[in-house]
Amino acid sequence: MSKYKRIYKDGYSYFITIVTHRREPILIDNISLLRKSFALSKKLYSYNIDAIIVLPDHIHMIITPKKAKEYSKIISHIKRSFVYGLDDDYKQNAKTTLSHSSYQRKLSGIWQKRFYEHTIRDENDWLEKILYIKFNAVKHKLVDVWVDWEYSSFVKS
Repeated sequence: MSKYKRIYKDGYSYFITIVTHRREPILIDNISLLRKSFALSKKLYSYNIDAIIVLPDHIHMIITPKKAKEYSKIISHIKRSFVYGLDDDYKQNAKTTLSHSSYQRKLSGIWQKRFYEHTIRDENDWLEKILYIKFNAVKHKLVDVWVDWEYSSFVKS
């Protein structure tokens, strides 16, 4: 089994990707719940969201936590809060897609278990990740131009 080693450095920013289980396209349909989940996490943890894009089945963002050791807790809280807010029928149906071992471990069937994290090293790395987030909806052919994707911190609604 792989050992995942996270890097925790105060004052650094982190590029994070969170993906739904089986890439189920549920995030846009539940955008209010997702926003509420972020708002609740911001009440518990001190961090800035420097850039974010929400796609139907995943989220990319750059966050800068006040305490680096908390970014895993931040992501966990967002995911957990989102799951709790879904209706019970949806949650029960999602569990039917789990493998036996995942079901036994009481995974939700809503999110992939892990998330991707990359510590931003320098200004070039920062710019690369910012542009990746900005143009991600275009990459996935959801829109022709980035400004048309409303679920992004780059577009003011």
